[in-house]
Amino acid sequence: MVTPLRAAALLAVLALAAPTAARADEPGKPVVVLIGDSIRRGYAPVVADRLKGLAEVVSPSENSGDSRDLLEHLDEWVVRRKPAVVHFNAGLHDLRTDPKTGETRVGLDAYRKNLAEIVRRLESQTAARLIFATTTPVLDARHGEKQDDLCREADVVAYNREARAVVARSPVVAVDDLHGLAERLGPSTALGDDGVHFTEAAYKALGEQVARSVRAALDGPPVDRVVACRWAAAPPEVDGKLDDPVWEAAAVVGRFPAFWSNTGTGNGTRARLLWDRDALYFAATMTDAELRSFGTRRNDTLWEGDVFELFFKPSDDRPEYYEFQVNPKSVILELPFSKRGEDFAKLAALPTLGMSAVATADGTVDRPGDLDRGWTVEGRIPWSAFARTGGKPEPGAAWRFALCRYDYGPEGTKPVTMSSAPLRRLSFHRYEDYGTLKFEGPAR
Repeated sequence: MVTPLRAAALLAVLALAAPTAARADEPGKPVVVLIGDSIRRGYAPVVADRLKGLAEVVSPSENSGDSRDLLEHLDEWVVRRKPAVVHFNAGLHDLRTDPKTGETRVGLDAYRKNLAEIVRRLESQTAARLIFATTTPVLDARHGEKQDDLCREADVVAYNREARAVVARSPVVAVDDLHGLAERLGPSTALGDDGVHFTEAAYKALGEQVARSVRAALDGPPVDRVVACRWAAAPPEVDGKLDDPVWEAAAVVGRFPAFWSNTGTGNGTRARLLWDRDALYFAATMTDAELRSFGTRRNDTLWEGDVFELFFKPSDDRPEYYEFQVNPKSVILELPFSKRGEDFAKLAALPTLGMSAVATADGTVDRPGDLDRGWTVEGRIPWSAFARTGGKPEPGAAWRFALCRYDYGPEGTKPVTMSSAPLRRLSFHRYEDYGTLKFEGPAR
């Protein structure tokens, strides 16, 4: 049933309509979806123009209205497009208030729940980089004179506060602060006669900022997408020292961002991989101011403390892949997955795969309060560990791989997670996003 308030809401959506935003048709380019109310429709043509040649910008002709409308049409407007980036907003229509009854279209509690569900669905139903745009300001004096259905700047601030709290719980949603930009532009000059919509110059400024945010999301932080695994002229001694000359010939993997959140994590991790007829060798040096470990036995849940992780998927055509871990106390984990999502306890109980590793600490492990410097790990994985997928590769072969870290800080803080792979979601098991490891044969 359409209630009087709901009917008024639909009319208000139409009343706030701006000219239809353009769609930039760029076949074969990544799809960028812009979602929001009439403010979005005002800046979308600028975004499409700035991203021309880089992306296909999709900005639905419909005003997305309030958070309920966005939820209802999320599949139609976003999910079916298979976007690479989603830049979205809801808020202005949620906070609209009937001045006669004082009834808000979507109350704060409902708005919070709706936005959390929108984020959950975007995370689970798309592989897109997600950017939430804050709701833009309202100039109360002008708007109050023009509208029967009111927006108030105090409500904009309150709804933006709730929105920020919701998206902060997601590791993959960035924030594009359009409210802050409009404040810097000066609402009295940036906003038009109705106190809500913008001047042409202000829409251009908004579009420029959105385009920059989207471009950054499309590019992402730098990662080593293709890495050479070079032939070891002599096998290194696995002692955690990394002083064997053979390591000098190995390619360095030195980029470990949190790609899913478009953030770098510094240059404190450097890893290397080598191989020969018998095994795959790995080494890593990691800066770490607070060395913490978890687990004392093989295949404990080592990721509850500092850990270096390696993932390998030998074939794109088969579901099997492998996970290996080492913590600062040289405790290891080795799991051969037949498919993603297998039971951890079942895998952990399997016989050893033959991996060996030694870690050395530059500092003190599990002694809170002092200042540590880092740790080093060196390891060997025999080709027999990969027997179920054919064992040793041939020169020229290419595997999917990711090198990852959990870096814990002081007690009570969240660990810093990072990976060499361009993971679009915070899951180290997302092998469709792994980098490529190319096996080079011995020198002739």
